[in-house]
Amino acid sequence: MTEKLKTLRLDGALTIKTAAETREAMLAAFGEAKASSSPVEIEISENCDCDLTLPQLLLSAQATAARDGIALRIRAPHRGPFFTTLERAGLSAAFDGGSLTIMNGDQR
Repeated sequence: MTEKLKTLRLDGALTIKTAAETREAMLAAFGEAKASSSPVEIEISENCDCDLTLPQLLLSAQATAARDGIALRIRAPHRGPFFTTLERAGLSAAFDGGSLTIMNGDQR
């Protein structure tokens, strides 16, 4: 049986104003992944508009995935708002656990 990757693409406004919506999308993806024993990939768009809420949600998602036995990979571009937010908040190291794949211009 081949595992099917569940991909959640995050784009647009990913801020405190949209945190509840983003959280619900993550939980829905985790629910589907858990039901089908599939890994989850969260892909963050290079053009997203994010604040510190997004890294906080992703850290929580990592903890939830680990607790629920879900393989989680986070893909993000090596430039843009998300990467800048990580650096400014001093959170780059928090995502160095192997689950964050920084893309260097490669969108896939």
